[in-house]
Amino acid sequence: MSKSSHKFQEKMQSGMTYEQHFRDRCHEMICLAEELERVLGRKEALEIMGKARDRYIVEMTKKEHGLISSFEDFKASEKAENASPYFSHTITFTYPEETSSKLTLHVTECLWAKVFKEMNATDLGYVLHCQPDFAYAEACHPKIKMRRTKTLMQGDSHCDHTFY
Repeated sequence: MSKSSHKFQEKMQSGMTYEQHFRDRCHEMICLAEELERVLGRKEALEIMGKARDRYIVEMTKKEHGLISSFEDFKASEKAENASPYFSHTITFTYPEETSSKLTLHVTECLWAKVFKEMNATDLGYVLHCQPDFAYAEACHPKIKMRRTKTLMQGDSHCDHTFY
């Protein structure tokens, strides 16, 4: 990668850039949403896709992490996942606050938000990629909660996840 390239433009093992990969995946989801909308209406289509995505996130979280036994283990797991090559090429984030009972994560750049904005489908992007964060936290452990008041997908300057 040249120094002037952005991490979204780095190539995956498939040879596609992360952005090309996401653009293709987003296009696929938009086509599905448009067909559901044609049959059911926009609100119902988004609701169905959101519920399906939440279920998928819960299943994958339980499969990959199992039930996390403590908040310290959750924080370690969260940091390890966000450090993976996949996430390091798709989001830019900081941890502005961490205590024994709270972890704050600020996302300042997100490939999902970028692509869904460019495709004029941020409502779908929110349902598929932002809303499931709440299900993810609870799937890790029923006592772990998440609060968020801002998202890039909805036009804010950053996403402000707080897990507690």
